[in-house]
Amino acid sequence: MEPLFTMFLLFIAVLSALLTYLVMPYVPLVMLIMAAGVALVGGLWWHWTQFSVEYRLSTWQEVLRNYASYALLLLAILLSYGFYAFVWVSNGGNITAALSQVRNNVSDGFRRASSQASRSLSSAASALSSENL
Repeated sequence: MEPLFTMFLLFIAVLSALLTYLVMPYVPLVMLIMAAGVALVGGLWWHWTQFSVEYRLSTWQEVLRNYASYALLLLAILLSYGFYAFVWVSNGGNITAALSQVRNNVSDGFRRASSQASRSLSSAASALSSENL
């Protein structure tokens, strides 16, 4: 059986060599491109028909898509609980004072940002007006 298989493989190699070196140089380029395109489409179709079930079953992550909203809700709850626990521990149990401090810090940050933006806009406007004179 072994010599028969070896001879068959040798026959296939000789046949492909004959086709490659004797016939292919005389085939027009457009025909080669069309044959390659047809072979590619046929190979993709065959691959899809053979392995579509395996691809569908191998994507176990698709099942988790149904639970994404619940996971995000749980994450939001845990993060808010962690924030309040952190504030409770860092301020000795006085959450209202910590929240008012956070509110004051945020409003001060917005006030500084708006004043800086208005200063930069006024300087840009004055530069433009002096340039146009």
